[in-house]
Amino acid sequence: MTRIAEAWRRVPAVSAKFLLILVPSLVVTVSLFSALFFYDRYQDLQAALRAKVATIADINAAALSNNLWTFDVQAIRNVIQAIGANRELVCVEVTDDLADGLFAWPGPSCPLSGDADIERRPIRVQNLQVGTITLHYNHKVAREQLRQEVVNTAVLLLLMLAGTIAAALAALRLTVGRPLRRLIASILESERGGGLQPVDWRASDELGRVIQAHNAMLARLGQEEAALRKSEQRLALAITATRSSVWDYDLRTGLYWWSKEFPALLGYGPNELTMTTETWASLLHPDEAERVMADSRRRLRDRAMAYTAVYRMRRRDGRWAWIEDRATAQRDPDGRARRLTGTMSDVTERVRAELDLAHERNVLQVTLDNTDQGILKVDGDGRVVMANSRAAELLNIPPDVLAGSPRFADVVALQRRQGEFGEMGDDPDLYLSYGIGGLDGSPGGGSGGGPGGRLDEPAGTIDQPFTFKRRRPDGRIVEVRTNPLPEGGFVRTLTDVTVEARSAEEIFNAMQELERAYADLKETQANLVQAEKMASLALLVAGVAHEINTPIGIAFGCATHLSGRTGSLAEAFERGTMKKSELAAYVATASESSRLIEQNLTRAAELIQSFKRVAVDQTSEERRRFDLLAYLEEVVTSLGPTLRKSRHRVAIACSPGILMDSFPGALSQVVTNLVMNALTHAFPVDSKGHMVIDVDEIPDDEVEIRFADDGVGIPAENLPKVFEPFFTTRRGSGGSGLGLHIVFNLVTQSLGGRISVDSVPGDGTTFTLRIPRTAANPQPAAHPPAQPQPSHLPTPVPLETDPA
Repeated sequence: MTRIAEAWRRVPAVSAKFLLILVPSLVVTVSLFSALFFYDRYQDLQAALRAKVATIADINAAALSNNLWTFDVQAIRNVIQAIGANRELVCVEVTDDLADGLFAWPGPSCPLSGDADIERRPIRVQNLQVGTITLHYNHKVAREQLRQEVVNTAVLLLLMLAGTIAAALAALRLTVGRPLRRLIASILESERGGGLQPVDWRASDELGRVIQAHNAMLARLGQEEAALRKSEQRLALAITATRSSVWDYDLRTGLYWWSKEFPALLGYGPNELTMTTETWASLLHPDEAERVMADSRRRLRDRAMAYTAVYRMRRRDGRWAWIEDRATAQRDPDGRARRLTGTMSDVTERVRAELDLAHERNVLQVTLDNTDQGILKVDGDGRVVMANSRAAELLNIPPDVLAGSPRFADVVALQRRQGEFGEMGDDPDLYLSYGIGGLDGSPGGGSGGGPGGRLDEPAGTIDQPFTFKRRRPDGRIVEVRTNPLPEGGFVRTLTDVTVEARSAEEIFNAMQELERAYADLKETQANLVQAEKMASLALLVAGVAHEINTPIGIAFGCATHLSGRTGSLAEAFERGTMKKSELAAYVATASESSRLIEQNLTRAAELIQSFKRVAVDQTSEERRRFDLLAYLEEVVTSLGPTLRKSRHRVAIACSPGILMDSFPGALSQVVTNLVMNALTHAFPVDSKGHMVIDVDEIPDDEVEIRFADDGVGIPAENLPKVFEPFFTTRRGSGGSGLGLHIVFNLVTQSLGGRISVDSVPGDGTTFTLRIPRTAANPQPAAHPPAQPQPSHLPTPVPLETDPA
């Protein structure tokens, strides 16, 4: 395989490689497909030959039947001779089974041959076999025909192969050869230094894209060369402008070189300093010469690639200049330094500024150490760069630890081990991002959720002050305030707020006590509201018992009377003294009693049906469709016993056919409370009052229900407070002050409507309700939902199976 690959690489032309791949591939492919094709062709020729011989045998078996039957020898021989005219047949035999005769062509008998096939047919006359015809044939003709087709096809394929190769070579020359020659000429021209000559060739194929990329590369190289020249010019200007110089030291030859800017940095002329290491060493400050030379020797031993050093050198006028020396090492494969290249810059002004800054920082540190507030600064890398003694005290960390610029995460870890966080668990600033990379040691900082999800600060960069308080194990409370810095990191202040926090805790505990008292008050209110509703239900049950007492009593009396008359009639019948007039009188009595029983029981059933609907509605929050007029009449009927105890009456003015899809229990409770409120507060003792329920349909699919009475009215100062809970003018007479509050909640929440009150003292009161005909889903009520009916109250007897 190695020799083949080497020989392939030595082929001089692409066209030759192309032919070496194309010709064998075409020959192998054509030969394979031709072999398959001619094999199938030979099978078809053999099948056609067998079919032809079988047809000849079938036809001549019918032709020889009469000749054998009549034993016409000459006719038989003529038929056999005619059969032998077919080129495919090598022998024909006809046997006469009746005469035991044999006729053969071309000889007396057919020789046995392994190359010949046989086709045999019986010769019959009226279902009687009189002989047999046997045809011997070979495939010589089929093979000859196949051979001729193979020769013709081979000639045609050779011509097509030659044409294909010629066309492929021409296409290769036009599409590959010509652009490749131009590309090679351009590359050779560039190598000879004749300039960057683009290739004049445009095409959309792969070579066209290669040439286009080559031309683009040449253009880019031209631009880069021009940019490099400009960069060299800029570098020279930058070196001059920044008071820097370039130097190079070849360690193998010991040659030292520096640019002309280096003597100028120290006030010397271009040729006043000899380019040697001894000259450079002689200019070093005596206090720093030994350190700088030791660092220079270390560069030869270690494997670092870059170095930076700042030291002082003597100027020509005797003053000292601070020089920043940056070097890069070039090393051999063994790691030994071969060459050092770098720059030297005059940083005297920067060093003086840093010294001044250090002095100011010391002054600032002394000032901060004398403040009562702890101050801590963390830079963008998550390190503590400044802290005062008060911060170390409030954090309970030794001052020397903070002075060593530790990572903020390490400071938090130290506090965590000391148990400084107590119930808080951890420092929230460890998990918030202030534009620094990973306070908690992970890239990108922690999440805004804090440890265990205890913080409410959202994830992301924090750009606003963040404040929290924590209690130390010694009981002191420290307020921590974090202020993000624009360049990343943050400043943290720590303030001892133990006194203020304890005062705030006392205020907070007092507020919690007030909240618990308010919750108890709300629970008491809810219980009173529920008691009010159950009292209304008890009133309804009492009305049921009173209303059905009369019809049930009449029915019972009629049944008792009928039972006595039936007994008297039975005794007369047993004694045989029954008269026709007695029987007629009994029939009349029974008919009248039955009518009265049926009439009063029907009345009782209707009352129970009506009261049952109202009772079910008042004890459930079920929503259903109902006729408003019929339902109002049922509610007023349920209040009948209470109304009959007084002299007051209720009238309903409502058009029939107003259908509601709402909560009938809430509406029943509203009407009941308005009626009971009027009976309690509106009318003087021994007066006769009137109440009217007036219903109108209004636009927006709403109904307006006005409940008006002609009572004493409500004073103007009490009018704004009628719907407030526990407001009543009859507290000493049993009033709870919750009736109208329940009405307000049911109308505005369960029924989804509005309620208002209008009253003039001495001229009655009007409550106006506007509720939608189709109620929306009810809002949560201010009072708890109605509870099941208590077991100690009587339950209406269900006389019907359908309560609706």
